[in-house]
Amino acid sequence: MTANQNLFLRPESWLTGLAIALGGAIGALLRFLWLQQFGSESSLFPWAVFSENVLGAFLLGIAVALFVGRGKNSAAMRAFFGTGVIGSFTTFSGITIDLASGGQSGHFFLMFLYIFLSITAGLTSAFAGLSLGRYMNRRWFISDGTNREGDV
Repeated sequence: MTANQNLFLRPESWLTGLAIALGGAIGALLRFLWLQQFGSESSLFPWAVFSENVLGAFLLGIAVALFVGRGKNSAAMRAFFGTGVIGSFTTFSGITIDLASGGQSGHFFLMFLYIFLSITAGLTSAFAGLSLGRYMNRRWFISDGTNREGDV
């Protein structure tokens, strides 16, 4: 067997896969509920997909700052939150179909505005999430990843 074949036999691979599946189920449900809050959009701008992706970038920034470098146990947490919950909550396919629909409808200015705002707001949110996550690390965790006594 090669190293890649052994990957599927390792217990930690199964734990990571289970974490992704559970997180994905939660994220998909959250996405459904988020989109329900917007109802059927009458606006030319796809606010529902735009806002979920910006929020997802922010939350992923927090998750990366909190769980990267936290040791062996953090791999399942990163998989659960990053790939599972946030990965299924956000959507690249939603952006692309919105852009294709906008292009077919002749709304080229809105299509380019959507691209620009998605990238700009997404990056800004990711940086803000990383900053908040790093602050949370400094505030609530010691450098070895353990909780400070008396803090949450």
